[in-house]
Amino acid sequence: MRIGAAGTARTLPEGHSIMGSAVGKGTPPILPILLGLCVLLTACDSPGGDAANATASSPAVITPTTSPAASPTPSATPSPAPVKPRISKAGLAHFLAVAFDTEYGDDAGVITMWEKPEVTVRVHGGAAKSRSCVNKVIADFNALSAATDLKLTKSAADIELHFAPVSEFRSIEPKYVSGNDGFLYYHWSDRGALTDANVMIRSTGISETIRCHLIREELTRAMGMAKDSGKYPNSIFYDEYYPAPTRYSSLDKEVIRLLYSGAVHPGDDKKTIKRMVTVK
Repeated sequence: MRIGAAGTARTLPEGHSIMGSAVGKGTPPILPILLGLCVLLTACDSPGGDAANATASSPAVITPTTSPAASPTPSATPSPAPVKPRISKAGLAHFLAVAFDTEYGDDAGVITMWEKPEVTVRVHGGAAKSRSCVNKVIADFNALSAATDLKLTKSAADIELHFAPVSEFRSIEPKYVSGNDGFLYYHWSDRGALTDANVMIRSTGISETIRCHLIREELTRAMGMAKDSGKYPNSIFYDEYYPAPTRYSSLDKEVIRLLYSGAVHPGDDKKTIKRMVTVK
């Protein structure tokens, strides 16, 4: 099992986006336990009917029963080629920038994403406005995703979302990297499928607008888009603290649509992604 982390720094120092193995250095790797389930499917033909026996005292008149002529096997119709997802040139470049690798920890070098139709989220703490923002982010994400939906739950979840003072972050997630008001730590399998995620959002000392930005950024990154980009200030993936947008940009929407279009899979590399899309 591999690990990755991402965070949002409070200030604007150089090195906000730290790549490499800053998280988990010296920690023995977590090996996944892969369980295989083999299902044997068997089909039993129905037994043939018994032949009827006819008796008669007079000469028998036997009416032969002919089997119906076998229906001709229709010629196979080739399946149409799958429709390639369409994305703009700028959208594809944005996708390649944010959907591969992480800020901290191990870099997969391939797509890491959830491969289940529903990813559950449990919220710990948070004021009413913060929880309302969580609901809005989930609704916006689900409107863009064709393959996977986010869903709130009160029981143990795939994504555990914590609102807490920064002073408590390390007790919630020991791998927390100081200087971040929002932080994400997750694991993925050797195939690149995400298995669990821990998200922390600062609950005190920042404005509600900044907090709502952090919620959108970290919850979206917990879906597999964990890398920052320094190119678009209106993107939630922008690597500076401000302007802290609270909505997805048009390019952000293209990235989410492609990642969860149903055409992209865990473990896909950049060459695979480039081959599978139509650039409009």
